Amino acid sequence: MRRRTFRRVFIGCAAILVLPCGFLGFWIAAAGGSDKGSPALAAEWRNDLARYSEPDAAHSADPEIIVVRCRNGEWAFGRSKDSHGMWRRGGGTVVVRDSAGRTRVYFGHVCGGYELGARGSEPLSLDAYYKGMAESGFMEHTLP
Repeated sequence: MRRRTFRRVFIGCAAILVLPCGFLGFWIAAAGGSDKGSPALAAEWRNDLARYSEPDAAHSADPEIIVVRCRNGEWAFGRSKDSHGMWRRGGGTVVVRDSAGRTRVYFGHVCGGYELGARGSEPLSLDAYYKGMAESGFMEHTLP
């Protein structure tokens, strides 16, 4: 009888400890996300962004497209995927189309999903913007 009672108490205590700890571990893993980026998602976005020749039309057609305007009149627009959350497809992907006609792909840490990587104030030029991307830890990726 004592053995059975001890076993039930032990199992009950173990369940009380294991369930919250397991949930906490699962939550931390889920919130961790990814900064790896996705070449497949980047290729999809590159093709989508190619339809637009200027930022206002792009943002009007798709509010998830973010616009960056430089002080010298140059501009860039693109999309990004939040790095937080392990179920997000392509977390850490940034695709940018600019006023020079280039489309560039970066992988790195994106907080919130509504940024194009370089943090801070309005950049002076596209060169300054792309330099800020590199300084923020983003790695440029070349798509085939």
